[in-house]
Amino acid sequence: MPDNDEASVIDMGLPAADFDVRQFARTAAGNHRDELDLAAYVDAPLSRETLRTLVYLRDIERATMSHLRGLLVTATHKDARVTAFLTTWAFEKFWIADALDAVIEANDETLALAQAPISTHGEHTIRESIVGNIIGVPMTAVHMTVGTVDEWLMQAAYARIAELEPHPELVRTIERLLGVKERQLLFFEAQARYRLLFSRRSRSITRRRLRSTPWPIGRLAQPKAETAFFFERLIASSPATMTALDARIDTLPGQSGLSLIRKASRA
Repeated sequence: MPDNDEASVIDMGLPAADFDVRQFARTAAGNHRDELDLAAYVDAPLSRETLRTLVYLRDIERATMSHLRGLLVTATHKDARVTAFLTTWAFEKFWIADALDAVIEANDETLALAQAPISTHGEHTIRESIVGNIIGVPMTAVHMTVGTVDEWLMQAAYARIAELEPHPELVRTIERLLGVKERQLLFFEAQARYRLLFSRRSRSITRRRLRSTPWPIGRLAQPKAETAFFFERLIASSPATMTALDARIDTLPGQSGLSLIRKASRA
């Protein structure tokens, strides 16, 4: 594998070559409501703690469109496969949020109505566009790596919810949503590893960006108390989960020793 500081997408070949983006788009997972047995919560409602984490995750999933706007004003948008993937990914995330909303509503209609506002300041998007286009192609490595780390964190969070409250219907729903996320991760991770290996500059820029990224993506639209609760209940309460996540990040080329999840849990 070459180790270039500057390279065009064409020079790089085809990252995530085994991932069929067209098939992914054709088979995108949409509305999940028909698969949910919401009546199962009538006699066995979820705990307040679980509902609180589901509300947080719902709003984080909804924040994807705000995050996507920042990605598609950079050189990342020039890669047609990446753009096609990201738009389909955002579509799937919207319906994941909708499924969570259905579960929340079945347990507490008031919570379902209380959704955090999602806003992207125009100046942030403009600044990201300027900076991203100056950096060029390495920004795609940043975006694919950020997506990879965020999916690892989110998958671990969903798994912990099911572990802490093994309600049969909730577990079934989470398994369904994790299946959607696993397919998304196939593209994110393969792209990230390829692009990080290809360019020394990509590794350096990505490392700086990972350090400054607020985890999980969408966190800034959430009250600090809710983020603190999310980490305390799902991540910090399981040292093995936290250690495993940081160890997984260490395997990304040039990204070892960051302790991102441990630091995010303390922020």
